[in-house]
Amino acid sequence: MEEAKKVLKDDINFLEYPNWVIDRKSKATVWKIEKSNGNYEMVSPWGLPKHFDKIILYYLLYKLYREKNLDSYLLTTNRFEIAKNVFPYEKDFGKNRYKRIMDSLKKWTALSIHFDGGLFYGGDGETERFFHIIDDVILRKETGELTLKFNESYVRQLKETKFYKFIDFEQYKKLHKTSSARLYEILVKNYKERNEWAIGIQLLAEKLTFEKRENAQSYYPSDVLRYLKPSITEINKKTDLEIGFTYNKETGACVFKKLKKHRESFVPAFKDESKDKKAILNSTKKIEACLSYFNTLDEDEQRLIRNKAAHDSFLVVFKTEEEKIYGYMTNNNLWKPNEN
Repeated sequence: MEEAKKVLKDDINFLEYPNWVIDRKSKATVWKIEKSNGNYEMVSPWGLPKHFDKIILYYLLYKLYREKNLDSYLLTTNRFEIAKNVFPYEKDFGKNRYKRIMDSLKKWTALSIHFDGGLFYGGDGETERFFHIIDDVILRKETGELTLKFNESYVRQLKETKFYKFIDFEQYKKLHKTSSARLYEILVKNYKERNEWAIGIQLLAEKLTFEKRENAQSYYPSDVLRYLKPSITEINKKTDLEIGFTYNKETGACVFKKLKKHRESFVPAFKDESKDKKAILNSTKKIEACLSYFNTLDEDEQRLIRNKAAHDSFLVVFKTEEEKIYGYMTNNNLWKPNEN
């Protein structure tokens, strides 16, 4: 196991098929994918996990993999340890951060996953399988100790599977767009033994957990492409993957090609630009910290901020959505950076 990176092992079944959903217009409790060779369903009465919840799960799985090598289902930690790894640019964590962590764990204990038919990669034909992620969570309030018991069948699947990928936790949590994180999971799985992968845009949208327009029977390709292109840009910028993408309007086929990653070369300037570089780096860290906080907000609040940031005339100088969100939240005192 690599020590320099925070690496975790994930079964490709849980990469191919989602165990969380991207931002919803409503609080979803059920998500289904129906195919000719089987069905997939996830259910949670507390609301399906979101992007931030998946980041928390991945940190806990990394910790279980590093400390126990998946030989145990029990994990002991505390909310501060979790917070400093999922909120990397913050130093002080208040009640709201700790509550958000506990809300996330509540979702993971409630989640039920159901595979039926030939969808599950296991090498043993058609099966019907049920999974839970976490069975028990105990927080001892007098000490702050947090004990989690992962589901035995789930951990055994991660331990024994022959179909898996290693995920770099630090790279994954840098993906602030929810569609980027979900697309990254899908691509990592499908690049296991090939460098090119094609899928119909309708099925891709379903696996990305996009919502259809009201009363629509299928996804509008323009709606899907509107998220795909910036997601690919973010993946190329923040992970080891370099993706080329083409879309065929006539067939509806999306083709993702894995390209050779080119290292950025630095051309020294004639003058010392170290101060400018430090300023840029500092601004980048602030934006990353702001977006980490933004991702913990509920979907209604995120949607409101996105909409206001997009239409704020004072933010036209910002090029990306992330920069606009950062500008809007700081200008309106919705988030303040920690000062060193």
